[in-house]
Amino acid sequence: MSMFDRVIGYESIKKDLLMVCDMVKNREVYDRLGAKMPKGILLSGEPGLGKTTIAKCFISECGLKTYVIRKTRASDDFVGEITENFRLAKENAPAIVFLDDMDKFANEDEIHRDAEEYVAVQAGIDEVKDSEVLVIATVNDIRKLPRSLKRAGRFDRIIEVEAPTAEDAVKIVKFYLSDKKLSEGFNIEDLTKMISYSSCAELETILNEAAISAAFARKTGIEMRDFVDATLRMQYAAPSDYSKGSKEEIRKVALHEAGHVVVCEALKPGSIGLASVRVVENCEQAGFTHRCTSIDGKTDILVSLAGKAAVEMYYADEPADGCRSDLYHAASLIYSALSMDAAGSFSLIDVDQFNKSENYRAKHETVIGAEMERYMRETRAILLKNRSFLEKVTEALIEKETLLYSDIQRIRKEVA
Repeated sequence: MSMFDRVIGYESIKKDLLMVCDMVKNREVYDRLGAKMPKGILLSGEPGLGKTTIAKCFISECGLKTYVIRKTRASDDFVGEITENFRLAKENAPAIVFLDDMDKFANEDEIHRDAEEYVAVQAGIDEVKDSEVLVIATVNDIRKLPRSLKRAGRFDRIIEVEAPTAEDAVKIVKFYLSDKKLSEGFNIEDLTKMISYSSCAELETILNEAAISAAFARKTGIEMRDFVDATLRMQYAAPSDYSKGSKEEIRKVALHEAGHVVVCEALKPGSIGLASVRVVENCEQAGFTHRCTSIDGKTDILVSLAGKAAVEMYYADEPADGCRSDLYHAASLIYSALSMDAAGSFSLIDVDQFNKSENYRAKHETVIGAEMERYMRETRAILLKNRSFLEKVTEALIEKETLLYSDIQRIRKEVA
């Protein structure tokens, strides 16, 4: 059994690291073909994705003496600690040097990357390059590292650790739920589709918060409502105890969110994992939707405009408010398509990021305005074609406040 069996998902990363572990254990196999050990492995990714856990599994699988370097003291002392650990690793080779959270070794930014700590790491790697010392490091922000440190010969393998896929997230959720008592009616598909998988740590925290709430209420099991409240509170800053508006205001918010849901589901079925009319704390935003799958640029534009279009279908005499961020997002997508991808013509492509003429800006403003109008007409057509779906989702949001994946799919089937 491999130590990597403790890590859920990340199959391609585990395969890369197991290859290096095999080199450590079976050197003669690789020596026959002239294959040399990578000098350094760098795991890069957002906090909470399990980089340190993966690195520790790699170290355990290799079974070599390991020298761990983590920033715990003042800079002058720390530089000496870096140098000393590389010296000890060389003396006791074969060995591993583990640089954990290396981007925290110095308070440098993207421009000033010549900190003594990074210079010491570079010198240490160069010092052990002809000995059997393997370096593995983790970083949250790889941009903070100097290019000279990231180059081949120092870190031969740079591995990006990303948020778990939907399939892996289901496995991770099941693992974290294994010690929790769930009530009847729990739906793991709803749970996995309503949570943003930004990190494993965040997933674990949300599930634990739901358990805490259920226990505080003296429930016999954790209900879906507990998971919904924990997700809305922690990922959207939307608490359950908020001031609701008038019936008319709530209806407008429900129409707005229903518009997003209907257009997205019409163009990419099964893409909405959650929709809510709950107010976000300390924000004018009332209501939000969460997409559980990716969508293309054109669909994104149409979905962004759908909230405004839906409200104005029923309140034609007054412009829909609360749409500023949606409109800005749609305009930004259109601008990017025109200036970066030459979606309109080559005359609109951005060839100079800083020096744009008045004529260039005027042309873009005219074309973006015309494109927004064209996309809005297309959005309205989709909503009119799916009017029954729109009205059913709106009424369900008014009644239930929050709709999950299964709720939306049930309504889709009812109006099909």
